[in-house]
Amino acid sequence: MARIAARAALLCFGIAAALVLGEIALRVAGLAQPAFYSYDRYRGWALRPGAAGWNTREGEAYVRINHEGFRGPDTPLAKPPGTIRIVVLGDSFTEAQQVPEDQTFSAVIQRALAGCPALGGRKVEVLNLGVNGYGTTQELMTLRHQAWQFSPDIVVLAIFTGNDIMNNSVELETERCRPFYVYRDGEMAPAGPLFDSAVSRARCMMRFEGRLRFDPHRSAVFRMIDAGSRAIRDRLHGSHRHHTHERDALGSELGISDIIYKPPANPAWRNAWHVTEGLIAEMNREVKAHGAAFLTVTVTNGIQVWPDQAARDQYMRRLGVGNLSYPDDRIAALGKRDGFPVLVLSKPMGAYALEHHVFLHGFKNTKTGEGHWNELGHKIGGELIAAKLCAMMQAAQVPAVSVKAAR
Repeated sequence: MARIAARAALLCFGIAAALVLGEIALRVAGLAQPAFYSYDRYRGWALRPGAAGWNTREGEAYVRINHEGFRGPDTPLAKPPGTIRIVVLGDSFTEAQQVPEDQTFSAVIQRALAGCPALGGRKVEVLNLGVNGYGTTQELMTLRHQAWQFSPDIVVLAIFTGNDIMNNSVELETERCRPFYVYRDGEMAPAGPLFDSAVSRARCMMRFEGRLRFDPHRSAVFRMIDAGSRAIRDRLHGSHRHHTHERDALGSELGISDIIYKPPANPAWRNAWHVTEGLIAEMNREVKAHGAAFLTVTVTNGIQVWPDQAARDQYMRRLGVGNLSYPDDRIAALGKRDGFPVLVLSKPMGAYALEHHVFLHGFKNTKTGEGHWNELGHKIGGELIAAKLCAMMQAAQVPAVSVKAAR
């Protein structure tokens, strides 16, 4: 027994030493990724206030999280007099760790709106509350538990149809440290491990918060292992979702389901769409109840704005669809039905890409045309959103601007 115990102790020491040496090597080599996220009881995870570091995995940018827990300058809760404040809710497209802070579409909106005649010289503040990996449920929780404290006059919801619909499904989504809603007896109700299981909540807290003496969330080795395991899981899950197409086929991206371009053909996807529409409608009702204006924006998938029409046509033939606008059109129809504006970016941005023969997604260190918006994508998208917001103000669709103008 003494010999077994000694061997076990030696094995544990060897593992610990390997972890320490690996941690040192990763940090010295500059391969350690910053710990940007922490546990959040309502959303599963949130940006860690004060976190900072370089993102070099896709694009290259220095990322700083302010004291309030989002990208951007430190912002007081109280809105300055004579200011129109806009909050943007979204996922990684909105957080935009791939580009410098002043190149995100939120920053572009703020600069572009400065010349809107309807403002009458008032200042505009755009707060970027996007968080990597979020679905619409988490964005609704962000509105309720973070956004309202800043007294926004306009709420912009940026929807990435490539995975947001799946993110909202307790059946389809593989990341379990997030809240879900389901329909029960015609009403939306919270569901999923984060709501239903104290054990799952504790696991998520340990994963993100690092309250143990050894903090795996701050460990470069453990974050690399975690990222690798999730990548393998997503690849396996993604290959299942893309079983009708080759993984390297043009237009088929890891983590984006080709299914989104067709009406849902099975109960899981029908439920995912039903819940997504319910969440957007609920957000619209809540925003209006607070006396603010609401705009939903559908950001683009890479193939929707591919700068070669022949390539888009080839992808559509493979899918058996006549266009790539089903998810955008469905959300636009919801807006028309429930009375809120929807800006579909795939059409004007797709036209821009064709006219100028430029890619709006992808970076030098990633596959061209795939992944997140590059700087040009953020510029064009931000300017289009700003133009839409200015038009809403001029059409008296923003209560804060309309009331002040009437005075």
